Amino acid sequence: MRVLAVSYMLPPMLYPQAIQIGRLMAHMSAETGAVSGRSPVAGGGLDCYGELDDRLAFHLEIPYRPVLSGLSLQLARRFLPLYGRMPDEFRAWVPRAERVIAAKLAQGTFQPDVLVTFGEPMSDHLLGFRLKRRFGIPWVAHFSDPWRDNPFRRRDVLANVFNGRQERRVIAAADRVIFTSRETIDLVMRKYPAEWRAKTRLLQHSFDPALYPDAAAPHQGFVIRHVGNFYGKRTPYPLFRALRMIHDRKPDLLDGVRFELYGGMPRGFRWHPSFRALPPGLVDIRGTIGYRESLKVMKDADLLLVMDAPDDLSVFLPSKLIDYLGSGTPVMGIVPRGTSASLLARLGGFTADPRDPQDVATALLHAITVARQRTARGVTRPWGHAAVRAEFEPRHNAAVLEEILRECVSTVPKPVPAAVDSAG
Repeated sequence: MRVLAVSYMLPPMLYPQAIQIGRLMAHMSAETGAVSGRSPVAGGGLDCYGELDDRLAFHLEIPYRPVLSGLSLQLARRFLPLYGRMPDEFRAWVPRAERVIAAKLAQGTFQPDVLVTFGEPMSDHLLGFRLKRRFGIPWVAHFSDPWRDNPFRRRDVLANVFNGRQERRVIAAADRVIFTSRETIDLVMRKYPAEWRAKTRLLQHSFDPALYPDAAAPHQGFVIRHVGNFYGKRTPYPLFRALRMIHDRKPDLLDGVRFELYGGMPRGFRWHPSFRALPPGLVDIRGTIGYRESLKVMKDADLLLVMDAPDDLSVFLPSKLIDYLGSGTPVMGIVPRGTSASLLARLGGFTADPRDPQDVATALLHAITVARQRTARGVTRPWGHAAVRAEFEPRHNAAVLEEILRECVSTVPKPVPAAVDSAG
């Protein structure tokens, strides 16, 4: 089976999407030709899967730089309602990528049996739509996040209309549609005819055991870490409020405990009253670190935190949560009902509603107690039920993806290619 894979973000780009999709491709057995953008960082920036190109039939890195950059880009994102939202900043890359792919396929050395596109960015799916129409290749569209229904997208009436229209075209034209959680399937497909749901498949993120250090480094005290960026409604405030509540009532319960937050965080978060009320040294806000270093600090922690925005339901499966799982360290989720909470429950973990400080405080103290008992007993096996952990092994997920692709090839007749619709 020959696979043409389109993912704007691939190694050596330093993005979670690049890591996850690069991981899938690195473990696939099918002959795969990849199409991506080109990293703007000289020499790359990702310290894993550097050998990915050696496993591919070819890798077309198609350069593209958005019109704006630096401060002008930040201002446009903040003050221009439509900039980068129809569907994203990479839309102008689509026709350029189509021309390069068409020239490659015209050489006749690689004739794909199936096309797979990976969004984010969702412009990858606009390219997939054009390639499907042009070449008649069976097409699988993979969504790492919702598109039209993504609560983290800034709302604009015109952008919503465009994205809704384009999402519908993509899902209608694709032969299989992959999502990373069942909750996302329910959220996205509720808008569409019931028969379209038969095209959906589930493929979760994965962790790579080979990338973690062999053993945790010793440290003083009890260290709880969060690794990942805060932005928008995803804030550390639920943690700060719970810690303030514990400290005001029973400060001795936090003796020897240290919280370390790695990743991007707007400076304004540090001025929140609940954070400023905490004793010095309890919460240490640290900067962004490299991917391999992030795996090391996960492995070295006594307890890891995953936090999501307050809501009635969250459909997101954060890739960092799956990286946490690979570290073998106990995990607590300050997350609403939904994908992350369900996974942590299956693993035997701890969760709390981010809207309820008392719930967070109670669950946090329980998680600390259980994790300390685990350390005191000298437990060395990875945390979490083994059968659940196995679902997130990279070879397992690569095999699931290849089965979906083979199913698509075997059951979908190749239509007669049509002229490309220039809309979108």
